[in-house]
Amino acid sequence: MEEPIARLFAWFQKTGRPLYIVGGAVRNKLLSLPVSDIDAAAAVPPQKVKEIEDGAFHVTERSYGLGTVVIVSGPHSYEYTAFRRDSYGRGGAHRPQGVTLTEDIVEDAARRDFTVNALYMGAGGEVLDPLERGLSDLAARRLAMTRPDTLCEDALRILRMARLAAELGFSIEPDTMRAAKENAAGLRDISGERIRDEFFKLLLADVKYGNKDGALIGLHILKEAGALPYIMPELLEGKGFVQSAQYHRYDVLEHNLRTCAAAPPDIAIRLAALLHDVAKPAAYKRDGTLYVHPKLGAQMAETILKRLKTETKLAQTVLPLIEWHMFDLDNSAKEKAVARMIVKLGRENFLRLAALRDADFTGSGMGNIAHSAQKWRAVLASKEAARAPLALKQLAVNGDDIQKALSLAPGRQVGELLRRLQEYAIKKPAQNNYTSLIRYARILYTGMANREDAGE
Repeated sequence: MEEPIARLFAWFQKTGRPLYIVGGAVRNKLLSLPVSDIDAAAAVPPQKVKEIEDGAFHVTERSYGLGTVVIVSGPHSYEYTAFRRDSYGRGGAHRPQGVTLTEDIVEDAARRDFTVNALYMGAGGEVLDPLERGLSDLAARRLAMTRPDTLCEDALRILRMARLAAELGFSIEPDTMRAAKENAAGLRDISGERIRDEFFKLLLADVKYGNKDGALIGLHILKEAGALPYIMPELLEGKGFVQSAQYHRYDVLEHNLRTCAAAPPDIAIRLAALLHDVAKPAAYKRDGTLYVHPKLGAQMAETILKRLKTETKLAQTVLPLIEWHMFDLDNSAKEKAVARMIVKLGRENFLRLAALRDADFTGSGMGNIAHSAQKWRAVLASKEAARAPLALKQLAVNGDDIQKALSLAPGRQVGELLRRLQEYAIKKPAQNNYTSLIRYARILYTGMANREDAGE
């Protein structure tokens, strides 16, 4: 073990109350998986732990009311929580209303979420299983709640259940899944931020420990548990919405889930993939067609992401992907149109759009290849090789140059000229130099002025 934790074990031993590593660190150690955060516990009040503070250790109060402090030693930090038992009020709210410290390790184990997280490791590496089920559930690769009330008291644990099962590749014990279904409505009491944090981790579940199908497993668990209506109810409108058998094997809901799972592990692409067809049922109900579903889908996604308190920057990345996911679906777009899309989205988001197109085809279940996405990447590579100014900052002139050369004041005309100069230079990369662009800017400006004089 890390040297600081070994010294912590020794200090607690002097108190007569042994320290234990507990939870995910023990679980992962036994599964030969990476250990990141180390949580510790003992029958010692947090105020007493404060006495350990010296030149080697610094103790910060996290919440004396919850029995928790953070012990820091150089780059290492450990969250310590005294043995306790919790009580919750009505509803599925996350935080316990009452906390009582205890010396009973069984009581402490029983207040935890799942049996595989209620394992304790002592200083010598010995593992204690106070509930006498954690080791057998770990061997069976199974998630089981510690008590019948576990998911009733804290509905966020339903999302955590799905995420852990997805990350670890575990099954859900039948009584635990039954309890999840019975208590899913408790998610109404959980804040959008907490739901977002767990849900976004679930969408990247395959990355955590390399469980290839993790994201799809997690989404299917949420669907089975009845949790989706309290996360993204709009997705459920796609259940049973049958699509053309020529292009799709699944209904809209399952297609969205599978497209999400097929996308690269980039949270922006995963979110766009999950929501790319969310508006199909609404568009069909409104117009009898699906033509407006990309634009309508971006509007619906904006509402969903705001409800989950998603960062503005992430939302601004996701929404254009949904709005333009049908671009060049039939692979007929010419190089010029593809180049315009690169400029519109920017290089990174354009590549995300290509990845979304690949995932969309995979998620259809028909085994087709997205030739359009292959073409887009080829166009991008060709333009980059020719040093075309795909970003405005790569243009050989800027707004100040235009203003000085044409005696213009800052304003809309300057921005329009820069946009058109960029289109010109992308088409003819060799002309991306000051002399050629200023010459062409004068021609463009003369045309713009003539149109204004003609009242166009």
